[in-house]
Amino acid sequence: MKVENQVAIELSSEELDVVAGGVDFLLDATQFKSNTLLVGQNTQSGPGGSSTTSTIARQVIDTSAFHNITLGV
Repeated sequence: MKVENQVAIELSSEELDVVAGGVDFLLDATQFKSNTLLVGQNTQSGPGGSSTTSTIARQVIDTSAFHNITLGV
C-alpha cells in the first residue's frame, strides 16, 4: 500500500533548518621541518707556519598550514 501526501505544507524557518539538515566539514593540515648543519675544517702546517680554515653553515626551515571549511552545521 502506498500513501502519498498531495497537500502543500508551510514550514517555519526553524523547521526548514531541521528538514534541510546536512553537515559539511573539511579539514586540511600540513607540516614540514628541515634542519641542516654542515661543519668543515681545514688545518695546514708547514715550514712557513700554520693555518686553519673553518666553515660552519646552518639552515632551519619550519612551515605549517591549516585549512578548515565548515558549512551547514
